[in-house]
Amino acid sequence: MKSKEKTKEQPIDELAKLRQQVTELQKSEIKHQQIEEALTENEEKYRILVEMAADTIFLETMEGRILECNTAGAKMFGYTKKEMIGLSIADRVPEDFAKKLPKVITEKEETQGFFVPRISKKKDGTIFPTEIATKIVNIRGKSRLITYVRDITERKEAEKKLRKARKLFASLFNSSPEATLYHDKDGRIININPRFIELFGYTPEEMIGRKIDEGMIYPANKIKEAKVLTQKSLNGFSNYDTIRKKKDGTLVSVLISSAPVIIDEKPQGTIALYQDITERKKAEETLQKSQQEFAGLFRNNPEALVYVGEKGTIININPRFTELFGYALEEIKGCNIDSGIIHPSGKLEEGEKLTKKSLKGYISFETIRKKKDGTLFPVSLSISNIVIDGKLKGGIGIYIDITERKKMEEELKKLAHYDVLTSCYSRGYGLNLFELQIKIANRKKTPILLLYLDVDNFKYINDTFGHQEGDKVLKEAVKLFKSTLRETDIICRIGGDEFLLIFPDSSLNDAPLIIERINKNLEKFNQKLAKPYKMDFSIGLSYYNPSNPLSIEVLVRVADENMYKEKKKKKEGI
Repeated sequence: MKSKEKTKEQPIDELAKLRQQVTELQKSEIKHQQIEEALTENEEKYRILVEMAADTIFLETMEGRILECNTAGAKMFGYTKKEMIGLSIADRVPEDFAKKLPKVITEKEETQGFFVPRISKKKDGTIFPTEIATKIVNIRGKSRLITYVRDITERKEAEKKLRKARKLFASLFNSSPEATLYHDKDGRIININPRFIELFGYTPEEMIGRKIDEGMIYPANKIKEAKVLTQKSLNGFSNYDTIRKKKDGTLVSVLISSAPVIIDEKPQGTIALYQDITERKKAEETLQKSQQEFAGLFRNNPEALVYVGEKGTIININPRFTELFGYALEEIKGCNIDSGIIHPSGKLEEGEKLTKKSLKGYISFETIRKKKDGTLFPVSLSISNIVIDGKLKGGIGIYIDITERKKMEEELKKLAHYDVLTSCYSRGYGLNLFELQIKIANRKKTPILLLYLDVDNFKYINDTFGHQEGDKVLKEAVKLFKSTLRETDIICRIGGDEFLLIFPDSSLNDAPLIIERINKNLEKFNQKLAKPYKMDFSIGLSYYNPSNPLSIEVLVRVADENMYKEKKKKKEGI
C-alpha cells in the first residue's frame, strides 16, 4: 500500500521541481534583460558624454582601428564621423612615425590615462602636434582601447612665443647700458648683467643665489633700507637715489629704478637698474656749497644761462642769455621754456622730453635754437637740476653758441676733401671716390678711363715769373678741366702740377674725343692768356676693365708712366 502511494507522489514532485526551474529561469531572464537594459542605458549615457567632449575620443580595437569616434575627433582630423570608422593608427600619423608603432596595443603600450606627446596627421596630410592618452577597457567581454587625443598646436605656438620672449628679455637684460639686477620675491639674486659686473666688481658666481640685502652692495647703514626697498619693489615701480658699495668697499651714488616682474598677475621678483650718479651728486654738492655765490656767478657767467622751476617755468636769465637770444627777463619770465620762445617748431617735442629728462639729472647735447628775431643757430646745451635740502627746485640751462665751431668743422671737412689752392678734390679724397667708382663699375660691368696730366714747363713758369704766377696756372688748369668735363667726372690734384682725371662709364675709345676737347679749350685759353708763356699738358692714359681688374695703385702708375713717355717725346721733338 505504501509502495503505491509513493509511486503516485513521485510524478507530482517532479512536476513541482520542473515548475520551480521554469520560474527560476524566467526570473533569471528578466534579470538578464534588466542588466542588458542597464548596460544599454549606461552605454548611451557614455556616448552622449563622448559626443559632448571637446577633445577627440576614439573607441578602438587592440590593433588601433577605430570602432567609434566623436564629432570633435572627426573635425580635428578633417574627416566625417563615417570616414573615421575603420581608420588605423597608421592612417592618423606621419608615415615615418607609423613604422615605429606596435601592431597590437598591449598593457605595455597603453598610457594608463596619462597624456604623452605624439605627432598626428589630418586627412589632407597636415601634420600637427597632439597629446594622447590610452586605456585598455573590457566591453562585453572584449578588450578595447579608449584613446583621447588633444590638439596642442596653440599651446606649442604659445610655448614658442614664450621662448622667444625669454630670449628677448635675456638680450635686453644683458645689453642694457645700465647696471641691472634681477631678484626673486624673497630677494634672492637670479641674475646680473655685464654693466652691473663693471660697476660693482662682482662676478655672477659671487652674487647669484645670495640675498640682495646680505650686505654685498649695501653699506652697513643701508641694510635696513635694503629690506624695506626689497619688499616695496614688489608693489610697483620706484625710482630713488641712494648709496651703494662696490666690491672694493668704494661707496657710489646711484639712481635706482625698480619694477616688479608680474607673472600670472602675481609679483615674482624685481628688475632693478642702477645708474652711477656720482658725478651728478658732486655737481649738486658743489652747487649747494656755493649757493650764496649763485646769484653773482649766474649773472656774470660768460655763457647764456636760464634758471627754470621744476615744471620748466622761466625764473631768471643772465645778461648773456639776453644778448644771445634777444629777450629781456621781463619778456619771458613766467613763460615755459618749452613753449616755443627759443625752440624752432620742429624741436618743441624734443624740448619737452629733454626738460623732463634734465630734471632727473645732468644732460648735455647739441641742438638748434631760435632767437627772438627768428634766426636759427646751433647751440651746445647743458642742463643740470637744482636740488636744495633734498628737494628738486628746478634746473640751470647753459647755452653756448657753436656757430663758429660748426663753421670751422665744415671748413676742416672741406680741407680734408678739397685741395686748398685749386678747390678740386684732394689726392686722398679723389682716390677714395675712384675706389667707389670701381665698385660701381664692377656691379654695372662698365669701364673707367683714367687721365694723368702734368703741366708742361711748370718749373720754368715758377722760377721765371714767381710762385704766385705758378699758382694762377694751376687754378686756371682746374677751371679748364671743369669747363671740359662732365659733372660725373672726377678731378683731383695728385701733387705739385700733376692731376688725375677720372671718367666713369668711359673706355680708351673715348680718350681721343676727351683729349681733343681739352686741347681745343686749351688753345682758346692760350689765345686769351696774354702771357709770355703758354700752358700745355702732357697726358698719360690707363683704364679700368671689370673683366680684367687692376688695383688703383697699378692704374695710377701706368697712367703716370704713359704721361712721362709723352713728355719725353715732346722734349725729343717726336
